[in-house]
Amino acid sequence: MANNVIRFKAKAELDAAQNLARFIEDCRTHLTVFGNDKWHENKWDTINGNRKVVVRFSTNLKPSNSYSYEPLSEPFLDFAKAYIKNSYTDRPVTNLQRHMEALRVLEEAIIAATGKADILMLNGTVLEHLDEVFHRQLSDPAARNKAGYQMQLILDFCRENFIAPSLPEWSNPYGKVKDLTIVLDEKGQEYRSEKLPTTEEMMLVAELFSKAPQLGIEAEYYTAIYALLMTAPSRGSEETALPVDCLVWEKDRAGDNQLGIRWVPAKKGKIGIKWVPTVMQDIVVMAVERLKRIGEPARKAAKFAEENPERFMVHDGCITPSNFPENAPLSIEQLNAALDLNLKSFSPLNTKWLKQLLVENDGVITYQTLGKFEYERFTKKFPKWPYVDKGQKVRVSEALLLHRDKEFHADFNPRGFSFSIPTVNYINDRFAESETKGERTLWAKHSFSLKSGEPIELTTHRARHWLSNMAEKGGMDELTLAHWAGRAKVGDNRKYDHRTEDEKSEQVADLMIPKNAGILDKIKHRIPVTFKEIGKDLDGAAIVTELGICEHDYAMTPCQRNGDCETCKELVCIKGFSDSLDLLKKREQEVQSQLNKALIDHDMGAFGADRWVTNHGWRLSHIRTKIRILEDENTPDGAVVRIPEEYDPSPVKEMLREKGLDTEVTSPEKLQFEDELFELMEL
Repeated sequence: MANNVIRFKAKAELDAAQNLARFIEDCRTHLTVFGNDKWHENKWDTINGNRKVVVRFSTNLKPSNSYSYEPLSEPFLDFAKAYIKNSYTDRPVTNLQRHMEALRVLEEAIIAATGKADILMLNGTVLEHLDEVFHRQLSDPAARNKAGYQMQLILDFCRENFIAPSLPEWSNPYGKVKDLTIVLDEKGQEYRSEKLPTTEEMMLVAELFSKAPQLGIEAEYYTAIYALLMTAPSRGSEETALPVDCLVWEKDRAGDNQLGIRWVPAKKGKIGIKWVPTVMQDIVVMAVERLKRIGEPARKAAKFAEENPERFMVHDGCITPSNFPENAPLSIEQLNAALDLNLKSFSPLNTKWLKQLLVENDGVITYQTLGKFEYERFTKKFPKWPYVDKGQKVRVSEALLLHRDKEFHADFNPRGFSFSIPTVNYINDRFAESETKGERTLWAKHSFSLKSGEPIELTTHRARHWLSNMAEKGGMDELTLAHWAGRAKVGDNRKYDHRTEDEKSEQVADLMIPKNAGILDKIKHRIPVTFKEIGKDLDGAAIVTELGICEHDYAMTPCQRNGDCETCKELVCIKGFSDSLDLLKKREQEVQSQLNKALIDHDMGAFGADRWVTNHGWRLSHIRTKIRILEDENTPDGAVVRIPEEYDPSPVKEMLREKGLDTEVTSPEKLQFEDELFELMEL
């Protein structure tokens, strides 16, 4: 908010009407959000970052949608506009939905209590109507909670700014709703069980799919649809827009063929290819082939209707001669063959549509008559004809899920000239058992049941929940999962994640601390490294330093080196710990510089310089030895690197060795130095 914007400040000496008038005028005149010239419009919009923010001042008291609505009543409307401008100026949010829900509820409560939509009539009686309006207009508890919070802010604003100075305090009575996807109580478990199908249920789908060719065309068709839903987390409505050529093969980096499905997600999801898990590739190919085979006659009929509007397609079931005129009357037998009916005569007729058709055509039915009627009958099922989808990407004649009318009817044959697409409810009817559906499900028709005897209640969306949850458990990253599921926002994954908090914690632990975690993994994730992991027979954890790991037992004696770790025998370096290698190389340059200076001083005869040459050379040999071992390709990552004591024994052990006592330290003449290492150590 700019510092030069004039803001409304209430004055106690003014009455409520004066403060309200000043508030509305100041917001209308001085606040520029949503534009200065839009006050009299009832739909505002602006841009917040890369998102469009829209606010519609519509009332709840009359039916409305995004295109047709009635505005809030005057004079409440002016207060609502001023309040939105004022609130958005203070806090520009990306969504004003809850603000407007609260204002609409408040308008309705004021009218119910006073008969007039005037914020100046806000009083305790109005507050008594709020709860009833909230529950009537907002059935979702989470929505009530958020709108209730905004209502509390509105009422506090009116009281504090002397628009309703005597208004009793009102606190949001609608508590925050528990996220049932993660809570561990009984309600949480019940919610997850309702959303998430069991493994037994999903295995029954797999069994039904495998046996479908022996069970009939209906089982083949609907199990093929569900198999695709088990392949990638999708909505049932999205599947109806799949084209026949939806499968695509591409080679991955390893040169292996990977199968994908061209998918157009709903709800503004990203258009693209949903890749099929390798183990499901054969199933997907089989499912698509079944759907293509079953739908081929329907796609042929749809193609004819597209190319020959209002003409009847004479199909293989028709019994008229090849040169039969389109306007010639059809006999009852010819009509039965054309429409797959079983009528005895044209009268009396109980079929309403056919009776009406006879009346409208003077009792005569021709192919021309049937063409107009059947064309309208089947094309009106597709609002975007000749396309099956709203985006007009796939033609009806190319839709994978297309089938003929009565294709799966037990008592009637499918109509030769017909085409239809299943709704999500049609699919759910085959997989979700209930008392009202009776024997319609595939489970009942083919005697499939759960071991518990409980009804199988699979819907298309439960498959989406199941697959998303399996992906979460498998460790798929959130962005990949959102793209795979066709979600517009990564945050929407949360609605499909039904893992408990314990399961999430265990998975995080597995990711951070794998069972075979080595020293490098533990250093990276700041996990304690034990003494035993670096080859020292002690209990407890070692200390990780900038150069490596200190194996000194601080419980026994303090460090005697005062932080001089480079040549300390109790420091071990770890191959692959890049920080220590970089630091050792830096120290190498520093010590080399000091050694060069000491050599120059020694050549010039400076007193004591020889001792500095020895000291720097000894230090440099240690550093270079560690660097060479750490850079050696034959040294595996995670290897513990230390200079053996044989190459640098302690003064005490050296003295004992010279006296002939056993110190387990090899004498110099028995050591087998590699030439390169010898050069480093001898210097």
